[in-house]
Amino acid sequence: MRSTFISLLITFPALGILNAWWFGRELRAFVTATPSIASTADIERMRSVVKRQMIAALIQIPLLAAGPILYGLGLLRHVLRPGDVVFVIVPSAAVLALGLASKRIEAAARALPAPDHELRRQRDAIVHTWLKKPLPDW
Repeated sequence: MRSTFISLLITFPALGILNAWWFGRELRAFVTATPSIASTADIERMRSVVKRQMIAALIQIPLLAAGPILYGLGLLRHVLRPGDVVFVIVPSAAVLALGLASKRIEAAARALPAPDHELRRQRDAIVHTWLKKPLPDW
């Protein structure tokens, strides 16, 4: 039973790392391929990428919450020991480091230049939704 708990304590953050890496890679590719928002096609691609970013963030929440919850349950059931907190802290630190590294890419995506007022307005609306809402509204 203990090995099952420890495996799960490692699996959920590993899935979180995979989730962050996959969607971070996608965002980086978009920013690299799109130096500026120059057309409505760029806006549509940005909407698509941001939609997936938002869904990935919602998936990330239970992946990150699972470790501490399982650790608490393991302690209550006397399956885990207090020292097993290392199986929560180390993977969580890795997820946090990856998340912090991707903040720079997110900031670059939010600040992509747009040559005219209408494209800037659309970009800003996408960014507002990205930052303020749990799901896209387009």
